[in-house]
Amino acid sequence: MRRSDWWWRAFLPDGADRNHPASHVTGDAGPEPDLPEEFPPAMVVIGGYDSLQDWQRRYVGMLQRKGKAVLVVDYPEAIHGFCVFPELADSGKLVMEMKAFMQTNTRAQDDCLEAI
Repeated sequence: MRRSDWWWRAFLPDGADRNHPASHVTGDAGPEPDLPEEFPPAMVVIGGYDSLQDWQRRYVGMLQRKGKAVLVVDYPEAIHGFCVFPELADSGKLVMEMKAFMQTNTRAQDDCLEAI
């Protein structure tokens, strides 16, 4: 966890911790954020061996409570950041799932724009 803490501190004001509103969007440290009506569909990828999976699941829960479209993609045998290792079979599978998600949601957005 010490290594992941660096990422939090690097992008937050001096003295801030993980509960700073900019990094804690699940509402555990205060009110959940207001999300605009046009908040896009989200795809959240969760690895079974990812040390941050609890945070990812809380984010999914917040999106669901807000009525936002969210696709959860579980990779039970995956570690955090597995997608950057092309030699892992799940990495290639994820690329294809991301492609399908983007194509589906781009088409849905295009359909909405055509209706206007």
